[in-house]
Order: sequence, then C-alpha cells, then structure tokens
Amino acid sequence: MVFVVKKLIPVLLLWGVLGIGPALATDPVEMVVIAKVGDIPITVFELQREMYRILPMFSSFHSGISEEKEQEVQKQALQTLIDQAHKVRFSFENEVAVSKADLDQRMKQVKGKFADQSKMKKAMGKETVEDLRSSIYRMMLAQKAEDVAVNNKVNYTDVEIEGFYKKNPSMYQLPRQYRASHILIKIDPSLVGEERERLIAKANDIAEKAKSGEEFFDLAYFNSDDDSKFVGGDIGYFYSGKIVKEFEDAIRDLSPGEIVGPVETISGLDIIKLTDVKAARAMTLDEVRDNIQKTIVDKNRNNLYQEWIKGLREQVIPEVYHPELQGLI
Repeated sequence: MVFVVKKLIPVLLLWGVLGIGPALATDPVEMVVIAKVGDIPITVFELQREMYRILPMFSSFHSGISEEKEQEVQKQALQTLIDQAHKVRFSFENEVAVSKADLDQRMKQVKGKFADQSKMKKAMGKETVEDLRSSIYRMMLAQKAEDVAVNNKVNYTDVEIEGFYKKNPSMYQLPRQYRASHILIKIDPSLVGEERERLIAKANDIAEKAKSGEEFFDLAYFNSDDDSKFVGGDIGYFYSGKIVKEFEDAIRDLSPGEIVGPVETISGLDIIKLTDVKAARAMTLDEVRDNIQKTIVDKNRNNLYQEWIKGLREQVIPEVYHPELQGLI
C-alpha cells in the first residue's frame, strides 16, 4: 500500500530553488517522523517531496499512475533519504558544517518563490517552517559532506588519460568528411504527368549549365528550392553516413570541383558540386583530452562515492517506523 500519496494529481507548485514539489496538504499526516538513521530523522514531508522530485514528468499524468509504480517511486525516494541521513551523520562526526548565513540565504530563496506567507503555508500543508528549515539544513549538510568525502577528492592523471586513449582507439575515429553545394529542384513523389516532366527538364538544363562552367553559386541562388540557395547552395561539411544515401553515393568517387546530377532523392532532384573532401582519420589526443578527462573523473567519482556510501550504510541500520514502509528497505 502507498500511504503517502493516495492519489497523484497533475498540479504541482514546483520549488525552483530546491528542485522539489510541496507536501500534499490534502493528505492526512499522523506520523511526521517515519524513519531514522541513528539520530537523524526522515519526515513524511521529505518523502513526499523526494517522490515528486523522482517524477519530473508528474504533471503529464492526467489520470494518475499505478499503485505499483507509486510503490517503486516511494522505495527509491526512501532509500535516497536514508542515504542522505547517513551523509548527515558523517557531517556531524567529521565536523562538516553549514553556516547559519548559508541556511538563512537558502530559506530566503525558498520563501521568495511565493507571493506571500499564506501561499507558502498552503503549499507546505501540515509542515511547519521549522520542520522545513531543518529539512533544508539536512539536505545542505548531506551535500557538503559529499563534497568533502568525494567531490573534493576526485582527481585524474595524464597517465590515465593517455592510457584510456590508447586502449580505446575505435572511439576516436572520424569518418570521411565531405563538403558540397547543391541545387535542389523539389518534386513531390506523387507528382505525375506534364508538371513532373517540366521539373525534370528544368533540373537537366541546370545540370548542363553547371557542368559547362556557369557559376554554380548563381545557378543555386536563382533556381534552388532549398534555403541553402542564399549561400550558393553550400551545405557545409558532413560526415560519411550522415546524409541521404543517394546523395553520398553520387559524390563518393568525385574529386573536389566536379559536378554530378541530377540525382533523385526523396526531396526531388539534386545537382551537386563536391567542394572538399577530408579523409577518415583518428582524432589526436589533444582533440579528445577534455572528453577523456571528464570520462575518467566521472568514473573515479562514482567509484569513490560507491565506496563511501557503502561504508556509511554498514555503520548504522535504519529504523523505519511506519508499518507500510517497513517492507521497502
């Protein structure tokens, strides 16, 4: 059974500062503290907000969601709050602090999201301002603890970056690149008869003019049905495999400066001028260094976090007080 959210409704007052939704004032709340990790409480209001945070598309559920899904969300939310409480314990044990000034500033930001106190009170339901302040304080403490224990310790070395680059050469291969200009004569695939023949003749005539040396830029500007006509038909660089197959097949064996067409595609008939080709190549280490660095930092951070949170979970067993939540953890 899902006791916190009896029926999900599609209207939320989102608190932009916290990234969470309000407690449900319409839900009967008899038990405020629903669990503890050591001396760190977890409230019903925090569970409600965390559930809303996990459902970013909540407002699109016009007919609600299944009870099974609600239970799944509730379980994930409860585990997140239990982990948060473990982090708060870590902050107390390691003298990690959040200043009163920082907490006051966060509360000011939250209050500023509401036109007046009455609207804020309505959104909070049965949660008091002090309850909310304590909840925000725990959230800020948990984040600061994570910064101290994990984020500030994440590092990488050039040796790691170079090793990753050498072990994953296929990740950094650039396919062949082309640059081309084109003149498109649009023809609806369903078009038949004289109008179709007229457009085909037009495309053939333009192709002959282009191949005989007339300025391609001008031919595109005055005849193309594509917006690229304003730049002489230039469509810039594109990778092999990233353009219509018929288009690429037509230019694959051309040399820069050569013209081919008309080429039939789903859009109509194309007269194409190949202007440049760049051979397939491996990206250099300098080109991908930042990307590899981020990959390594993310991996190292995740490893540090998992080791840290595993150790915290082993220190204290959570106490879940509400009988309908006890089977979730």
